[in-house]
Amino acid sequence: MSWVGNNARVSFELCDDASAAEWLLEQDLSWYRLAGRGPLGYPRYARLRFIPDPSFPGQKASDVDFEQGELSEKDQVGVALEILSRYTTTPEECYFCLWNGWSTITVDSAPNFVIPDRRDYWLFRGTLADYADWSSDDSVRWPYGDAPDPAFIWPADRAWCVTNDVDPHFASIAAGVEAIERIVTDSRIDAVLDDPEWEPPYWN
Repeated sequence: MSWVGNNARVSFELCDDASAAEWLLEQDLSWYRLAGRGPLGYPRYARLRFIPDPSFPGQKASDVDFEQGELSEKDQVGVALEILSRYTTTPEECYFCLWNGWSTITVDSAPNFVIPDRRDYWLFRGTLADYADWSSDDSVRWPYGDAPDPAFIWPADRAWCVTNDVDPHFASIAAGVEAIERIVTDSRIDAVLDDPEWEPPYWN
């Protein structure tokens, strides 16, 4: 986090290097497994569903009329982060990855974190509370254009990790047992327990 003229606060700092993200690559997973489902090795997992799971294999999302929920996708992730904030010792130092796959992004430097073969990202540092300013219309707090939700979010102590790739209809959350139990029982969001060894249903 940094400050500019008239005490205006810039929420996110673009990292000079991607060393804080190297632990993800050390997972030695295929690009689609890492980008889509996130890291292994956590006590418990959940899927935060932005739309319901398909009813049968091969079902097309375009064939279903989904009711618009009260919360946006970003706000649903925000609810999960609100819960997860209680389960990290480093809420003031968190990392956020922005996928470079959108033409509306305006970052002057080249992406600095790469999942080989498919995904390039910019790595940002900020506080957990800064998430509210992600892709804000306030160009001082968020000077990087209209951006998708972060592809990865984790605190410096790596107590948990949220993975939200562009392709699945859900975000994957890796955390401790109590944190995941709180997430899946929160009535504001649609979250279910997940098993990283099991392939979830996908929409066509």
